[in-house]
Amino acid sequence: MSTRTNAAIALAALAAGAAIGLLFAPASGKETRSRIARKGTDLRDSLQDMLAEGGALIDQLKGEVGDLAANGKEAASSMKERVKDAAHDMAGNVRSSVNSGSKG
Repeated sequence: MSTRTNAAIALAALAAGAAIGLLFAPASGKETRSRIARKGTDLRDSLQDMLAEGGALIDQLKGEVGDLAANGKEAASSMKERVKDAAHDMAGNVRSSVNSGSKG
């Protein structure tokens, strides 16, 4: 499982455990509802932080993928030019061999 999935499962388990603990704790209904509301707010804030972190990670990965694509294009272009030059040199060598063979 991914780290993000594990973190989401951990947060859900934490929230469920906190809610169950609060429901069985000897406190007034008003106090219990207030605690549940605070825990819900804390959970929401944690999830928002996770989403922001995930968004930043996605942006970073997009940049890295863009860099890799640019490097790949450069490498392909360079290889194309090298092959083209080698083919041109070979063609010149063949012409020279043919021409020197026909003169002799």
